[in-house]
Amino acid sequence: MFCLLWEQGSKLKGLTMFFSKRVFFIYLIFSLFLFASSGKKITERFGTVIFPSKRVYNVELAETKEQWIKGLMFRKTLPEKGGMLFIYPEPGFYAIWMKNCFISLDILWLDSKGKIIYIIENAPPCKHEPCEVYQPIMKSSYVLELRSGTVKKEKLRVGDRLDIVLPEKK
Repeated sequence: MFCLLWEQGSKLKGLTMFFSKRVFFIYLIFSLFLFASSGKKITERFGTVIFPSKRVYNVELAETKEQWIKGLMFRKTLPEKGGMLFIYPEPGFYAIWMKNCFISLDILWLDSKGKIIYIIENAPPCKHEPCEVYQPIMKSSYVLELRSGTVKKEKLRVGDRLDIVLPEKK
């Protein structure tokens, strides 16, 4: 949303486009709120993650910048064998925060082969700013968000390998 102002000294004359960081931030938050409240899901694709226990989890895929930003914000529940897999185009130090999350999560960072390189268990929702930021100590290609308690239930550890099955891109 751009604000158009007419100004020249105290007289309104020329057309000037005004776009500040504050306006952009308000616009971003407003857009996320509208999108979240619209009832539409950002993610329309699902993949499968197979744990060492051979249990199969069906996870939503976050593949775009918009999907990465939204993540699991505003969700009040998450299926027991569900979650969200963030897929990044190249390995990096991808940080996660719990702003606007209503449920606690287990967060796993995975390398390009699905090996767990870092784990945060029971990350609580952010209730007051500044929100805590969780970041791995090594570069990752994927981040997997699961219901809190899944890491303990599945007895997952750094070094375990998860099999990731992605659908073909259309």
